[in-house]
Amino acid sequence: MKFEEAMERLEKITEELEQGNLSLDGALAKFEEGMKLISFCEKRLDEVEKKIQVLIKEGEKFRLKDWAKERITGEREKSGKTESLKKPPSSDSLFRNEEN
Repeated sequence: MKFEEAMERLEKITEELEQGNLSLDGALAKFEEGMKLISFCEKRLDEVEKKIQVLIKEGEKFRLKDWAKERITGEREKSGKTESLKKPPSSDSLFRNEEN
């Protein structure tokens, strides 16, 4: 099955469930089929994302770079930050800051 076919089938299942005309067993069967299609689509998207590469120009040369790494690097460059990514503050420290 192709990704596009799975998405079309998932849309049809969603419409059928939203109409509310199915029996309980019928709705459960459609729900189970939909969950399998969602799993298939997520796996396919993960596979495709791993294959995406970005062409980067450095001076007069071009090189291929992993898309996920480029996305993170680009976000840090846009924000002006060059330090390594840090863990977000804990929820406790967020609440302490609001109280001050």
